[in-house]
Amino acid sequence: MTEQEKRRLAAIMMLDVVGFTRLMGEDETGTLAFVLDARRTYVEPALARHDGRLVKLMGDGALAEFASVTSALDCACEIQAAMRTHPLKLRIGINLGEVIVDEDDIYGDGVNVASRIEALAQPGGIAVSRNVYDQARKRADLHFVDGGKHMVKNVTEPVAVFHLSAEGTGADAARAPDPLKRRRAPALALVLLVIAAVSLGYVVLGRNAGNETAKVAPIAVPPIQDRPSLVVLPFANLSGDPDQAYFSDGMTDNLINDLSQVGGLLVIARNTSFSFRDRQEAMDAQTVHKVLGVRYVVEGSVQRAGDHVRINANLVDGTTGFQLWAGRLDREFSDLFALQDQVASQIIDALKIELTQDQRRRLSKRHTDNLEAYDLFLRAWEEIWRFNDESRKAAQAYLWSTLDLDPDFALAKAILATTYTNRTGVSLTASAESLETAYRLARQAVAIDPELPAVHASLGLVHMFRREYDKADASFAQAVKLDPNYADGFGMQAWNWHYAGEPERALAGFEHAMRLNPRAPFPYLNAIAEVHFSLGNLEAALEWSTEALERNPEALRQRLLQGAILTELGQIEDAEWEVVEALALQPGITIANLPDIYPYREGSTLARLEQALRAAGLPE
Repeated sequence: MTEQEKRRLAAIMMLDVVGFTRLMGEDETGTLAFVLDARRTYVEPALARHDGRLVKLMGDGALAEFASVTSALDCACEIQAAMRTHPLKLRIGINLGEVIVDEDDIYGDGVNVASRIEALAQPGGIAVSRNVYDQARKRADLHFVDGGKHMVKNVTEPVAVFHLSAEGTGADAARAPDPLKRRRAPALALVLLVIAAVSLGYVVLGRNAGNETAKVAPIAVPPIQDRPSLVVLPFANLSGDPDQAYFSDGMTDNLINDLSQVGGLLVIARNTSFSFRDRQEAMDAQTVHKVLGVRYVVEGSVQRAGDHVRINANLVDGTTGFQLWAGRLDREFSDLFALQDQVASQIIDALKIELTQDQRRRLSKRHTDNLEAYDLFLRAWEEIWRFNDESRKAAQAYLWSTLDLDPDFALAKAILATTYTNRTGVSLTASAESLETAYRLARQAVAIDPELPAVHASLGLVHMFRREYDKADASFAQAVKLDPNYADGFGMQAWNWHYAGEPERALAGFEHAMRLNPRAPFPYLNAIAEVHFSLGNLEAALEWSTEALERNPEALRQRLLQGAILTELGQIEDAEWEVVEALALQPGITIANLPDIYPYREGSTLARLEQALRAAGLPE
């Protein structure tokens, strides 16, 4: 060891920006300005206040060190709390370990583990190693959630990860699941405004954006048949209880669904709408219009107090900023459905859209008359959008309770069926029995309410995984006929085309779905990556697949696909690591399970998957 190279114990922090690659493609100047603003306004001042040293800016993030775990955690919490309303999100990982000091640089296993932990953090969240957790777990102001053990690249033993919860950071982070208690969604649970992850360091070292004002990158939503276009922003929860946010989200969802069924409107899908949640205060209707290309913006709030519900809503023309309609509507909770009808009807009237008799009848139709069942359904619906196995189980618990109260709640049956469809995507437990349960529930839902688009989509999904592609296509076609704004219906239909052997047609289908849902959720990214793999577009497949894993790092099917893509690209070491991660997610998975996960009609793509994953180490 030279005089310049010494070892010491340090608290090591790794940071990276979530979504940099895609944001740069959409708006390079604005993204650079955002990143520089985050560095100068939040990161560097926090490091200085907590005696942290910025070691270097690297190709995959920024590296800093601290003399104590306390300083590193306090700094990370300050950064994430301050960044909560910033357009960008950061991941932060912290490890306590020995580092090798070489002049101003540090490296070694301590740094490597910090890097791997950072990759496992939630966007907007903080993940720490067991060493850090052991040092900090007695602090009353910090709350940790056990994230389990993970096999990570270039580390021989599993790494235990703990997530700092939202109470500790001021930012949304992972929490322990509880089907009987509402949980705040992670920062990434719905859709973030940014979609891929690389580095803060690349921008600062490689570019100089000066002090330009950052602009939000517009997302083109082409008009379809010259229909007026509209987005409903997430209604604010004014109940004074954060645990009531599921209710205000449910009111937003309900309004989106009602307006979507009006043939004269183009309504932006839920995922894209909810991507504005963290930025809603800073973005007026005219800015939203510029970003999405839609003309009209609905925004408002929900206040629930005891047996009383109040909705404040307004409709704004985004091209002018003029308010076309505003309403303050109060009802008893027992009149909730009438209140929802009133809001939708007044917006439609303000837009001067003439409804047919059939549209009016469908608009006034409700899924259940049981308010307790409806409340449980809203709680389940929130869990659905987390896209992980624990949340799926929580949603199922809520939905079975919902159906105990109202066995004829068709939408609840349909959503429950979907939670059982292709469980092999997240679990190998009783996959055949799960698919049979899904089939039974979906058929019952269609029989109860054949006018509901979601029941046909649910049945279509079951048909697809049963390899009944023509029946699936017919179900999806009926769903989008009933709801011409049903982005997920178009997306599922495209997914079915892909498995049926028409990947080019599938890409066109997803393009249409993303007109209605331009900030698409994890399942879109997953399916589009699969389509590109089928077409042999490996670089595109890798880009979409990596983005999907950013959204949902615990997705078994995505880990396997990523491994296959990397194998065919010749990156065998990285592919082997993905297989190790898949085996950690689902011990016992083998090559023989792949046909259940990927229901292809023809065998060539499946054979490629099997060959690639066999080469990457997946057991027979």
